[in-house]
Amino acid sequence: MNGRGSDQYLPDAAVFIDWDNIKVGLKSVGRTPNVSSLLDAVGHRGRIVVARAYADWQQKTHAFDPPNLYAAGIEPVYVPVRMQSGKVLKNSADVKLAVDCIDFLNTAPHLKTFFLVSGDSDLVHLVNFIRARGKRVIVIAVSHTLSPTLSENVDELLIYDVDIEPAKTPQPEPARAEPKPKQAQNGDQVEEAFQALNDLLRNRSNRVGSLFSWIGVQLGRRGVDHRLMGFERFKDFMQEAERRGHIQIVTRGLQDWAYLPEQYDHLTETEEEAEEEEERTVGPDLPSGVPVGALAEEEQRTFVRYLEDLEDRSEYLIPPYIVSHLVRESVLPSLSQSQLRSLVRDAVSEGLLVPSTHTVTHKTTGKPHELRTLRVNTEHPLAEGVTSS
Repeated sequence: MNGRGSDQYLPDAAVFIDWDNIKVGLKSVGRTPNVSSLLDAVGHRGRIVVARAYADWQQKTHAFDPPNLYAAGIEPVYVPVRMQSGKVLKNSADVKLAVDCIDFLNTAPHLKTFFLVSGDSDLVHLVNFIRARGKRVIVIAVSHTLSPTLSENVDELLIYDVDIEPAKTPQPEPARAEPKPKQAQNGDQVEEAFQALNDLLRNRSNRVGSLFSWIGVQLGRRGVDHRLMGFERFKDFMQEAERRGHIQIVTRGLQDWAYLPEQYDHLTETEEEAEEEEERTVGPDLPSGVPVGALAEEEQRTFVRYLEDLEDRSEYLIPPYIVSHLVRESVLPSLSQSQLRSLVRDAVSEGLLVPSTHTVTHKTTGKPHELRTLRVNTEHPLAEGVTSS
């Protein structure tokens, strides 16, 4: 699951994620969980044989996450919250998480490492219970949500926003010297690794990008180990490849994807083909799996602002163009490409995007013709709300 070629030398491990704890903690600093980075960090410390995420998936903030977690190899476990007068009284995800941990302690003795992804102080007793039975406990938590009591009782602590997915810091403009990674002395080895990455992606038949997890497995089989070249995280290696122009990185569906530059440049054409294929296989009356109104308020504002900005800098808008740019710029990274497609479809059906036309030159005849396009309806309540905020 973790994409390492040497899994057989790592102890078996289980990952238990309090999804609400990690997601809300990151949301408060304007970020979303990145499953690729999480599993990469875990994968260096154990062979993941169990991975579960706990939440009330009927809650608005989590409703679209289960299929993306499942696609990443993480089992979504439904734990309903107790509500009163529309407010959450009690989130019992930590209780169900603890019960499952104890169950695996008794039924899966081969598990040597337990990863608990939460900063909740209520887990202290569980941590002590697991460690008392000779198991290793590693906690992963967002810095400002971490209980000091919890951090003092674990075998290893990973701070999500420091060790897993460090916040990007702006580079000072005057310094023209390019940042040198620790592997500067191994320049030839690094370039050979990037060439192997290029060859790997170029030989793939698909044009929709490749998951970091898949790339990690394939490069490992070719003897490429990013750590031997001075990169602490696999994502550091991939980001350096992006900086040197070998790939483009996109985050969608909670995971990181890599595209060759030419694949990235032709995302709109690829999306057009995907939409045509979807209509052929499912039919033109496609259900909308991601209604705009079901997004969290901040995500709604982000989506509408982006539509307005994209319209301002584009000649015209059509659905494949909108979706491909949402993907390219990782505007809503928690949604997959198919979810973004249904989101745009719903924006049309709800009148946020309305029909329009634009005169273009026909590719075959060279004559002008009217292209059916879309424009943002500035009188829609969501658009008006963004303008006034």
